[in-house]
Amino acid sequence: MSARATLGTRSETTVLRARGLCVTYGRVTALQNVDLDVSAGEVVGIAGDNGAGKSTLLRCICGDIDDARGEVWLAGKRRGPRSSPVADGRVGVVWQHLELADNLDVAANLTLGKERSPLLQSESRLHDRARAKLENLGIPIPDTSRLASSLTAAERQLLALARSVTPTPRLLLLDEPTSVLSQADSVHVEQIVRRLRAEGTTILLISHDVDQLFRLTDRIVVLRHGRLVAQLDPARSHPDELLALMAGRDAASAPRQQLTRLHGLADRLVSTDRLSPAGASAGLTLILSTLGAALGAWRLSLHVLEDDVLRCVCCVGLNAALQDAWRSIPARAADMPLVAAASGGAVVVDADAIASTRLAPYASQLEDAGIASCWAVPFSGGSELRGVIGVYRAEIGVPGSDQLDLVNLYAGYAAAALERERLLSTLTARNTVLETIRAVLQTLAGPDSLTDRITAALSIVLEAVRADQVALYTCTPGEPASCRAFAARQPTGDLVTGGEVAGDQRADAAARLAAAVASARETLDEASVTRLCMTSGRGCRLFVRPAESTILVGEWRDRIVGSDERVLLEDAGHSILLAQEREDTELARHEMAALRRSQDLQRQFLARLSHELRTPLTAIHGYASSLMQTDVTWDDASQHQFLTRISSESARMHRLVDDLLDFSVIESGVLRLRPDWVDLALVIDAARSCLAPRAAAAIDIHSEGDVPVVWADHDRLEQVMMNLMDNAVRHNPPATTVRVDVRYDGRDDVIIEVTDDGVGLSGEGGRESDAPQHAWRDPGAGAGLGLAITRGIVAAHNGALWRESANPGSRYVIRLPVESRSLVLEADDA
Repeated sequence: MSARATLGTRSETTVLRARGLCVTYGRVTALQNVDLDVSAGEVVGIAGDNGAGKSTLLRCICGDIDDARGEVWLAGKRRGPRSSPVADGRVGVVWQHLELADNLDVAANLTLGKERSPLLQSESRLHDRARAKLENLGIPIPDTSRLASSLTAAERQLLALARSVTPTPRLLLLDEPTSVLSQADSVHVEQIVRRLRAEGTTILLISHDVDQLFRLTDRIVVLRHGRLVAQLDPARSHPDELLALMAGRDAASAPRQQLTRLHGLADRLVSTDRLSPAGASAGLTLILSTLGAALGAWRLSLHVLEDDVLRCVCCVGLNAALQDAWRSIPARAADMPLVAAASGGAVVVDADAIASTRLAPYASQLEDAGIASCWAVPFSGGSELRGVIGVYRAEIGVPGSDQLDLVNLYAGYAAAALERERLLSTLTARNTVLETIRAVLQTLAGPDSLTDRITAALSIVLEAVRADQVALYTCTPGEPASCRAFAARQPTGDLVTGGEVAGDQRADAAARLAAAVASARETLDEASVTRLCMTSGRGCRLFVRPAESTILVGEWRDRIVGSDERVLLEDAGHSILLAQEREDTELARHEMAALRRSQDLQRQFLARLSHELRTPLTAIHGYASSLMQTDVTWDDASQHQFLTRISSESARMHRLVDDLLDFSVIESGVLRLRPDWVDLALVIDAARSCLAPRAAAAIDIHSEGDVPVVWADHDRLEQVMMNLMDNAVRHNPPATTVRVDVRYDGRDDVIIEVTDDGVGLSGEGGRESDAPQHAWRDPGAGAGLGLAITRGIVAAHNGALWRESANPGSRYVIRLPVESRSLVLEADDA
């Protein structure tokens, strides 16, 4: 790879060109003859170990090192010795060690050194522009008046990034921009980099995160000891190659090549085993071919020792004469290198095969084949497998230890391929069991009812064990066995379950199995959880008891159940038991949650009751005690005042108790409505007439002519409207007017709006169905429950209540259905 980095440019326009950059610090050379070209819109990564010269390269580009030698062109213009492209906005930089002014706020840091005018700037405009820039970049620093010293490390890093792109530079230099960031913040920075790249910004990125370089860059240049040693195309390279270059090794190093070959070999072996009838033979050919490519030797053989014969099971590159000669070698030919290695278990090498006395019988064939040296490497496997791999080369010599290690590695693959065929049938049978259990577990974890899930699971088990019937019974002491789920195979071969079997057919099958279960219960004690019983003819029944009160039974009419099928039925029984226990646990959890919620509601209700009752009781007690004092004589006016207050507080307590009772009914979910066809105009007028004269006089009612009657509870709606109108008057100045509008939305709902022109309520306007309760509090009555009661009554009518800002004042909107189906059904039930 060339030391000049120019590969894969995205544009004809060169934004950065560096030639012959050199920097020395005393005797230490930080950069040495570095050439670098970066085109417009390109993202170039700079990689290297610590001390490789990455940050020094950025400082040279910025003109930050006075003694640097070489030339730097930016956008076709040569940078002068004292010019600063950072100061004039052509280059933006984020240094690894952030350069922020800690005594300045966020906005000042963004514009420091980049002021548009030497005159004083508007503080508000400065912060507005800073907020707009941060929001545009998606940086979560809403308060631009915070000092930089108060920011977190992540916020400081993001602020430095924002500063470097304010205004957007032609070239952006990033020195470890995510080194101190969390994963989420690092993803945010990468998104900003991608966005700037899409907008055409040219970027140089220094990072120790190899994966990040491969994600973001178009090209990666590698620095080592101040030299630009290589460059990589991320789309065609692997991170291991970059790490090798950073460590000073060849990118195409042997370990990675061998790993690639091994991965390819494994993939091809899997594919061959699945598609080829002779999977083992084809797999051995692949192994030898791949080993030959790794060693650079194209003639190999694989022999297996069987009885007293070394038999060739696979060979690559051998001519017909050698294949015939080595097809079957007697084990008594102990001097033959292949036999000696297979029998003795040690590597045998003939560095000069033609001159070797052990290969003298085959000298002519070896010479004709162009073989000069021979290695014999033994291997072994399970089931007393012993074999040998022969490697034949055209050069005289001995193999290196790494080459022998490679042969041993591939020999392990060969042994595995030979063993694979023997194990394949066993694994296939076991895999059927595992797949069935997986399907059963997935079915039992489904959303249906537990009985339906168990029935579906039994259908899967029935197919897997090839039974005629499978059933699950619940056994209660002193009672007959009860069939909980059932699956059977019809004479036609169709699969049927408990819910699909015809009545008489299912009853006969269930009765027959129930009688068998009743008989087997006596023998299924604690020491025996399974039992196999023979039936008439050649059939059998298998009973599995996963729990004391549960028995799973399978029936085969014309054969004996196998061991794998027996294990499968036992596993299915335990899986069903676990599903039952999980269902019971979930039910208990829901009951406990409901109990805790009930207890919390009780505590909240009692706390609210104690608080709300204390105020009127205290007032009544105070005035009554004053009247009962024997040493004080009250005049008639004072006595009348005291009695009036006692009466008003008593009335207040009466209203409070009514509210508490209504609230309790609503909270407990037992609010009963008496629906009938109701004229809303009459309801609202009746509610207004129940108010105090001053309040009634302030309310103006407007109802459109096409408003239909609604199916609702007249008294409860009157209570809702009284609460809304009374609070609209009570919580506003005396001159406030209230307007009630009733209209039909033209579909299925009626809209009621209660609007006042008073001071309104605190908080922002907008639709709110859960406004704070204190917004409805009546200082005179002290109830504080109006919202909860009103909302509960509206919700019981399947309606909705929310608050809107009227500016000035407030508006409360009720949406009621003309005819709620649930209320109609309740009325019919009543």
